[in-house]
Amino acid sequence: MGGGDIKLTAMMGSFLGLRDLGVAVFIGLLAGSAVGIGLMLAGRKGRKDAIPFGPFLALGGVCAVFWGPGIVDWYLNLRGF
Repeated sequence: MGGGDIKLTAMMGSFLGLRDLGVAVFIGLLAGSAVGIGLMLAGRKGRKDAIPFGPFLALGGVCAVFWGPGIVDWYLNLRGF
């Protein structure tokens, strides 16, 4: 993560709130990991190559805006809270 990713995450947190920010970051991490693993398996990137994280954070932010409360409620019901 670079300085821009930290600033983007802080701005998303100010708009989304802490609860939906967790959803956004988690979805961003899942999407970034899936793309990174896919690129490594395809041989296009190595373990040391940088992949921009901002687009994945933005994807997570959009998902959190539309489906964040539903995802949190589903998770809490799954855990029995």
